[in-house]
Amino acid sequence: MTPSSVVESHGSIAAKESRVKKLLAELRQMSRVSEEQHGLLNHPQAAAVLEVSARRVAELVELGKFTRYDFLGRTYVSVREVLDRREADVKAGRPPRSIGQRIRAAARVIRNYDTVNAAIDVVTPEPKKRKRKSK
Repeated sequence: MTPSSVVESHGSIAAKESRVKKLLAELRQMSRVSEEQHGLLNHPQAAAVLEVSARRVAELVELGKFTRYDFLGRTYVSVREVLDRREADVKAGRPPRSIGQRIRAAARVIRNYDTVNAAIDVVTPEPKKRKRKSK
C-alpha cells in the first residue's frame, strides 16, 4: 500500500463517518418531530386518510394548510394536521355565494349586456330540441 492510498482510504472513512453522523442526527430529529406531531405520513398515505389525491395533498402543503417535513430525502406531513383537517369535514368546491355577492354578479352581467341583444332574445323564441327517433 502506498502512502497516498492510505490517506485516500482514511479520507473516505472520515467522509463515511460524517455522512453516518448526519443521517443519525436527521433520524433523531425525525423521531422527535414524529412524536410531537403524533406521527408523520407521506403524501399517498395522507391522501388515503383524507380521501383525496396525493397531488391535492401536495397542493395543501403548497397553500400552507399542512406543514412540510423533509427527512432522509422524503417529504412528510403531520398526522395531527391531517386528522384535524379530516375532522373539519371540509367540503369540496367553492363555498356558496352570499345574496350580496349574487346581486353584484348579476349587476355585472346586466351592465355588460347589450340592449339590442336583449331585445333580440325577447323577440326570438328558443329553438326547439329535436327528438331522437327510437330504434
